[in-house]
Amino acid sequence: MTEVTKYIRANWENAIHQPNNVTRGIIRMPVPFSVPCADGCFSDFYYWDTYFADLGLLLDGHIQQVYNNLDVMAYFIRYLGYVPNSNHIIDRSQPPLFARGVYDLYRYTGDKEVIGRYIGAILDEYLFFRYDRMTPCGLNAYSTYTPRAMLLRHYPWLSERVGIFCATEEEKIGLCKQLLSIAESGWDFNPRFRTEKAPFAVEEFAHLDLNCLLYDMERKTAEMLEAVGRKESDEFYRYAEQRAEKMRRCMRDASTGIYYDYNFKSNSFSSVLSCASFYPYAVGLEKESGPLLTILERLELPYGLAACEYRGEQEKYYQWDYPSMWPTNVYFAYEALMAVGEREDAERIAAKYRRTVEAVFEQTGSLWEKYDAKKGDVSCTSEYETPRMMGWTAGVYRYLEEQSGRR
Repeated sequence: MTEVTKYIRANWENAIHQPNNVTRGIIRMPVPFSVPCADGCFSDFYYWDTYFADLGLLLDGHIQQVYNNLDVMAYFIRYLGYVPNSNHIIDRSQPPLFARGVYDLYRYTGDKEVIGRYIGAILDEYLFFRYDRMTPCGLNAYSTYTPRAMLLRHYPWLSERVGIFCATEEEKIGLCKQLLSIAESGWDFNPRFRTEKAPFAVEEFAHLDLNCLLYDMERKTAEMLEAVGRKESDEFYRYAEQRAEKMRRCMRDASTGIYYDYNFKSNSFSSVLSCASFYPYAVGLEKESGPLLTILERLELPYGLAACEYRGEQEKYYQWDYPSMWPTNVYFAYEALMAVGEREDAERIAAKYRRTVEAVFEQTGSLWEKYDAKKGDVSCTSEYETPRMMGWTAGVYRYLEEQSGRR
C-alpha cells in the first residue's frame, strides 16, 4: 500500500460533512455529504467533484456515503430539476454524471433496488439537459440561469480572473454570461470556445464533453430501465443512436477522425484540441484507435496529460489548459484508451498520474486539485492558487491504482 493510499483512507471521513455543517449553502442538505477538501477552501457539496470521489469511496468500503451523495443529487433534482454546481451556486449545473454514478453503484452492488431508488431523478435530470440546454443544431450546450443583475455583480472578479475588461454594461453582462456558461462545464476556464472575434463565444458551440456524457446517460439509462422491465428503454436506446449520428455528422473532423466542440454558427470546429476529445472513446461512441492515439500524442507531457494543446509562447493560458493535468481528464483518457484496447498507453498515462501524485505528496504531504504535466509539480495558474484536495484527486488515484492491481 502506498503512502498516498494510506493518506486517502485515513482522510475520507474528514471530507464528509454533516447536514448542519454547511458553510455557505442556501439549501439545507438532507444527509451527510462529501466535500472536495479534507481541510481547505472547498468545504461545500460540488456536483461533478462528487462523482470522482465516489469512485474511491466505493473501493474503500464507504458504500453508505456513496448512497448519501446520490441521495443529495436526487434531492436537488427533485426540487430544482437539476443538480446545481454546488449547494451555494444554483444558477447552473455541472457535467451530468448522476446517472453514471447510479449505474456504477448498481453494477457494484448488483442490486436492482438501486435503479428503483434513483430512476425517477435520472429521468428528470435528463429532461433538463435535453431541453433546457438545446442548441439549434440539435446537440446540447452548457449555459447558466444567472440574472442580469447578478452577472454585473460577478463582473469585477471574473474580468480580473481572465484578464478581460469591458467598457459597456452590455459587454460586461455578455462576458460574464459566457464565463458562467463555461463554469457549468466544470472547465472554468478554458480556450475551447474562442473565435476570431471573441475569446469566449460559448453560446455559438455545441459542447463535445456534454454530448458525450448525455450519450452515456442515454445508454446507461436504457440499460437500467431494461433491467427493471421499464418499456422506456427502447426510447433511450433510440435517443443515444440519434445523438451519435448527429455528433458524427457535426463534431467529427472527417480529415483526422478527431471530435471537437462544434460551432453551429460558423459550421466549424473549435480551434483548440483538448482532453474533451477523449470523451467519445471513453463512452463507447467511437472505437477507432488511430485518431485517439493522435490526440494522446498531442496532449501527453512528461508527467501526464495537459488539458489543452500547447499553442505557442504568446498565447494566453487558462486554468483548464496547457500544461495543467486534471484528475478528471486523466480518468476519461484512461477509460478511452482501455475501451479501444490500447492497454499499454492507458497504463502509461495512469502510471504518470500516480507517480506525479506520489512525488508531490512526498514533497508536500498533501494531494492537490491539479498538477503540472510538464514539470511534475503542483499546477500554478493565474486564476487562483491551487488548493489542497481530496475529492477527484483521491478518487481517480484509487480507481487507477485498483485497475492496475487487476492486470
